[in-house]
Amino acid sequence: MPAPRSLLARVKRLERGRESPALAYLGGDEFEQQVRADVESGKLDRIDMLGENGEGGVLACLKRWAREKVWLGR
Repeated sequence: MPAPRSLLARVKRLERGRESPALAYLGGDEFEQQVRADVESGKLDRIDMLGENGEGGVLACLKRWAREKVWLGR
C-alpha cells in the first residue's frame, strides 16, 4: 500500500489540473486569424462568430475560456 504522504501528493497534483492544449489553441492568435479569414470568405457566419461589433460571439467566448482556464474549475 502506498504511503499516505505520497497519496496526498498525487491527489494535490490531480486537483491542480492541467493545461488543455486544445483550448489553449482555441484562444490563440493563430486560431483567431483562421476564424476571421473563414468569416471573410463566407465559411462562417459573421454575427455568430464575431458578434455584431466584431469583438464578441463564439470567438470571444473561446478566448475568454482559454484566458480564464475554465476547464480547471477555478
